[in-house]
Amino acid sequence: MTRSVARSIAWCFVVIGVFAPFLANDLPIVASVDGVLRWPVISSYADSRPAPPAGHQSWKAWWIRISDDDEDWAVMPLIPYGPNEAHKDHKRAAPTPLVHYLGNDASGRDVLARLIHGAATALWIALGSVLLALLVGVPLGAAAGYWGGVPDLLVTALVQVFLCFPPVFFVLAVMAFVGQSLWGVVLVLGALYWVSFARIVRGEILSLREREYVKRARGLGVGSLRVLWSHVLPQVRGPILVNAAFVAAGAIVVEATLSFLGLGSGLSTVSWGGLLMEGKDSAHLGAWHLWLFPSVVLVGVVYCCHTLAGRSHRRPI
Repeated sequence: MTRSVARSIAWCFVVIGVFAPFLANDLPIVASVDGVLRWPVISSYADSRPAPPAGHQSWKAWWIRISDDDEDWAVMPLIPYGPNEAHKDHKRAAPTPLVHYLGNDASGRDVLARLIHGAATALWIALGSVLLALLVGVPLGAAAGYWGGVPDLLVTALVQVFLCFPPVFFVLAVMAFVGQSLWGVVLVLGALYWVSFARIVRGEILSLREREYVKRARGLGVGSLRVLWSHVLPQVRGPILVNAAFVAAGAIVVEATLSFLGLGSGLSTVSWGGLLMEGKDSAHLGAWHLWLFPSVVLVGVVYCCHTLAGRSHRRPI
């Protein structure tokens, strides 16, 4: 896979993750109810569902009953199925053209809609974990590498303590305290991956602080924080971005593993790992689509992250 293809797939993953409620939902994107314009799908971002029009059990039931001569109207998403909308008559149904493109799961839910919303979960897990690990690891690594001495000893000791814990047991232990929530998983993964940022930044700055331009800046009386921020850290941007891509891929895999084991971000959150678990439970019944499509999506996104990271390079100094 070329880097341009990997970049395109990565951007598609980001766009799908951000706009998942607009792409697959049983709520209208925009609707006119008795002359009042409403935007039901936007409420999906706040994990709340607006009440349907009076006399209807759901927004979808109201939309289906709209006649051509009715003043009310609605624009539904491209995939007019919610991630938790069950169709009892389509349990484990195989892919159907123009209806359920990737089939249905054991509860009759649309697999494509759940994959799209699973992309949103994976995206926020990856971004949140990378951001948290960056905010913790980069400052600690920079302080240890630039100033050395006591800061270096403290950060190195802290890194060694975290490296003593096997990642899986560390994640399970912390999950016991923070609970099974989306932000709990982000907190766990951020605490797991800040070490890699700290080690990379420390190692790079140990070399950069001895460069001639850094010594000259210090000799001209430029403050240490300004030298570090303006002259040293910009040179570490390449390794940081490469490590961020690896951390994003690792976070997606770890979250999927937790969900596969039933320890993910809760029942209300759709996860690719949860889809794989459902596929595993239904594999003996011949429901091949329940494990094939989540596997392809998960492996494809992780492989793209590794491709982008592996083919990146540092900017010349």
